[in-house]
Amino acid sequence: MRGLRVGAQAVFGLALLEICLRVYNPLPSRVRGDRIVLPVRQSYTFTNAGTRKLDPVTHHTTNSLGFRGPEPPTDWAQHLTILTIGGSTTECTFLSDGRTWTDQFARRVADLRGDAWVNNAGLDGQSTFGHLVLLRQFVAALHPTLALFLIGTNDVERGGANGYDVALTPHTGGGLHHALVFLADHSEVAGLTMNLARAIRARRAGFGHSEVDLTTARQLHLDEPEIARVLQEHRDTYLAGYRTRVNEIIALTRRNGITPVLITQPALFGDTVDPTTRVDVSGVQVNGRGNGRLEWRLLELYNDVTRQAGAEAGVQVVDLARAMPKDSRYFYDFLHFTNEGAVRVGDIVFSAVASAIKDRETR
Repeated sequence: MRGLRVGAQAVFGLALLEICLRVYNPLPSRVRGDRIVLPVRQSYTFTNAGTRKLDPVTHHTTNSLGFRGPEPPTDWAQHLTILTIGGSTTECTFLSDGRTWTDQFARRVADLRGDAWVNNAGLDGQSTFGHLVLLRQFVAALHPTLALFLIGTNDVERGGANGYDVALTPHTGGGLHHALVFLADHSEVAGLTMNLARAIRARRAGFGHSEVDLTTARQLHLDEPEIARVLQEHRDTYLAGYRTRVNEIIALTRRNGITPVLITQPALFGDTVDPTTRVDVSGVQVNGRGNGRLEWRLLELYNDVTRQAGAEAGVQVVDLARAMPKDSRYFYDFLHFTNEGAVRVGDIVFSAVASAIKDRETR
């Protein structure tokens, strides 16, 4: 009898929680079951206590599309429409509105074209697995003139979707996975539980944001044979899948009348000395896997795939990885940009594509 009473109380509690979450969910998610749910007209305020490279308070808002930037024009076909797509290094989650590299790029484009509309469609943590779903689910129907893809870092060592976009590949995982996805798609409680689990897995895997002080960073020595072994493992295991997904992005955008532009991923880490702190970054531990030397060589394997895929398909590639200075004043951690860094990125990307968009006709 007592067990029945406890069970009934649990069911009642879950039902009450489900109702409350349907009225107000304090942790809205961008992944619901096997769908992307864009954060439409959301406003976020982040307090960045204890940081030296971010503003003390940052404000992040989204428009009616769920992207960062101005509302879409009513006379869409009369505008040059551009989306920037990528993960956290595109969304620039902890930079305020107007401070992201897309904002700087948009300002430069506006000086060139008065009919230009630019939005930031970056989604924190998303890899090319998620970009393909975003294209199919949202971007293809919008038919922007151009789509700029800053890609690579979230695909490193990814044979499958990562913790942020694993639900967006429903063809994997078997019957249990499909059942969990169904529950998450139809229940606020299940959806919240699944997304919290994804966030925990993603953080354990090394995704996230935290300011890095190179002067106090741990050193990690790796000999050349170990570095060569890891690089070969990626060549054998991961690069072919990444190449396939990049080619799918190119083909999907073109089929929908969208011109793709690929952008390689820059990073602070590498086989170099940081000019601001004078720290040799090559020996700094970047994550649980490697040091600056290894991580840069790994990232460059994926950047090389991006470069090669673009060259073979006749798609413009902005080689931001080589153009962006490795200077800690431009990065607040190993990958994410400071305000100054975002300005530099926006200028580099604009300079690379300016001639292509100057005389580009609208639809």
